[in-house]
Amino acid sequence: MSFTSLGLTPPLLRAIAEQGFELPSPIQAQSIPAALRGEDVLACAQTGSGKTAAYALPLMQALLSQPAQKPPRRTQALVLVPTRELAIQVGEFLRTLADCVALPPRVALLFGGVSINPQLMGLRGGADIVVATPGRLLDVIEHNALSLGQVQTLVLDEADRLLDLGFAEELARVLALLPAQRQQLLFSATFAPAVQELAQRLLKPDALRITPQNPADGPALDIAQ
Repeated sequence: MSFTSLGLTPPLLRAIAEQGFELPSPIQAQSIPAALRGEDVLACAQTGSGKTAAYALPLMQALLSQPAQKPPRRTQALVLVPTRELAIQVGEFLRTLADCVALPPRVALLFGGVSINPQLMGLRGGADIVVATPGRLLDVIEHNALSLGQVQTLVLDEADRLLDLGFAEELARVLALLPAQRQQLLFSATFAPAVQELAQRLLKPDALRITPQNPADGPALDIAQ
């Protein structure tokens, strides 16, 4: 199976080719078509499985299929991650994809451990995609610098770590700010009971569920891991 067969547009195919992608990993081959169709996805995804591209490519394609927004841009996709390091990795990959199109979507990164002021400044004019840790996201919302009322797709990356690190309360507050009708892509290294309970509450009954890939499949390229 090739990336072309997954339904990706030529600009994104060129972008991933430039980044060294050759063939989709198992999780990409299963997730991308479903995500492009607007389905919910629950995937067990270890680091190195290709999970970042599995959701980043459909997110970017959905944005590119819509007319480019004029400022202030409304946030249409939200990616929640447990750590600053992952936020930076995911944001850099999304920006790499965005740079390959004529009118690139705007990607904003929000994470703690640094001053909030530059991040607030960076949101002037809005952002199409926001990659954030839950606590800093809520801080930014409290500063009236961001609204989640137009989010169409929510991604929870490393959902088990989000819960293990004590973000359950913050996550619940974020979910309460999102539209009821939205697509949801949930990636987790384990299907721990807390993750299963979260998936049961969030995902549609017909969500695609992807089990761990066979180790015999070998390593997969995942630029942002």
